[in-house]
Amino acid sequence: MSISSKVLRDERQRQKKAKQNTKWWKCTNKWNKSSSTPSCALSLLPDDILLNCLASVSKSDHASLSLVNKWLRSLTLSPDLYHVRSLTGCTENCIFLCLSIPSDPFVRWFAFYPKNLNSPGRLVAIRPHLYQPEEGSSVVAHGSGIYIIGGMIGGKRSSRFFFLDGRFHTWSNLPCMGEDRAFAVAGVVDGKIYVFGGCEDPNSDKWGEVFDIEKQTWDVLPKRTKETYSPVMHESFVWKDKYVFSLNEKGDGLLYNPSEGVWRKGKSDAYRPRKGWHVINNVIYCCETGGKILWCQASTSKVMKWKQVMGLEGLKDTLCASKLVNYGWGLPEEKLDDLLPGHKLSNSGPNMLLFWDVLAPKKLEIWCAEISLRWCKAKGEIEIWGKVEWSEVVMTLDPPCPLLQHQHHCKILHSVTLNL
Repeated sequence: MSISSKVLRDERQRQKKAKQNTKWWKCTNKWNKSSSTPSCALSLLPDDILLNCLASVSKSDHASLSLVNKWLRSLTLSPDLYHVRSLTGCTENCIFLCLSIPSDPFVRWFAFYPKNLNSPGRLVAIRPHLYQPEEGSSVVAHGSGIYIIGGMIGGKRSSRFFFLDGRFHTWSNLPCMGEDRAFAVAGVVDGKIYVFGGCEDPNSDKWGEVFDIEKQTWDVLPKRTKETYSPVMHESFVWKDKYVFSLNEKGDGLLYNPSEGVWRKGKSDAYRPRKGWHVINNVIYCCETGGKILWCQASTSKVMKWKQVMGLEGLKDTLCASKLVNYGWGLPEEKLDDLLPGHKLSNSGPNMLLFWDVLAPKKLEIWCAEISLRWCKAKGEIEIWGKVEWSEVVMTLDPPCPLLQHQHHCKILHSVTLNL
């Protein structure tokens, strides 16, 4: 081949490549300018392939992706996308944190997406529900969302019932309960939400109710016997996905078997009832006086035996300071301290998430730490050791009023985990 022929061939290839690049740039530029026209490349993909591609994108990036154009926004808001994420194993843990902020007239929910260890995400604000009670609501997670049950409105108990869709951050009003409640306990078994206590009248015939999620209806539970009578309940968890266990103000346990419709006495807490329970892999965790994190194995034993999570001594001073912020720098009674914890537990898979507040100079910070948990045996006894994988600020707020710190401070009301 002559040199002139080779040069001509190279020039033709250069022009052809330049022409292809120009077409690609025009197509891409047109996509960026018009929010209603999809990318020429993406639009050629079959829907199932495109959904599989988008399913692997972290939910924390969906907000940015939806800003590209209306077409991609509609895909990120499609229920089909979450169905594909579930089928392909691309779901991820999403944490929802509920805060009561003094400067805000509404209770606020925030989404939190822990990405990877040492690279946590930030709190994303969700449009508030205008009628969510300021305090006393109970919450349960099921499927793709969170159910908010009852609470206090204007000093009175409420029968209102809401649903927050964790996928789309939208609200739904559900049928009200038959009884007004606040500070009730609740659990989900076989697609039904069981709610105990929180009534004005502890002898109410509707002390216990159940909501069928599929039928969207409420029913009254069987009456308790004298042996299982408990006027006020403090905490609850679902054991073996079959039983709802709750604890009253005296530390006595109450067990309800939905399949048999029978109440029984459950295990008791010999020390005193603690608030702020969170269950991870069939183990109950809570925070105690002095900043300790305790654990108790969910079992058939008659007495709840709490042990300290080892290796987290460095958090004790931090958590004690958090409680002082919540109590306006006053030292509460030990009993009150356990009933009103100043921080919340959640989880990201097998790891624990711990949220607390810190009063820094001229600002109030919400902190989060992710703690990995490890089981081991020492002298024949089972121990759980924790390791802080990362710890940092996830939200910054204005500080409370110096003269009214006890009455007006930011409260971490709820923390809920969904797999989306």
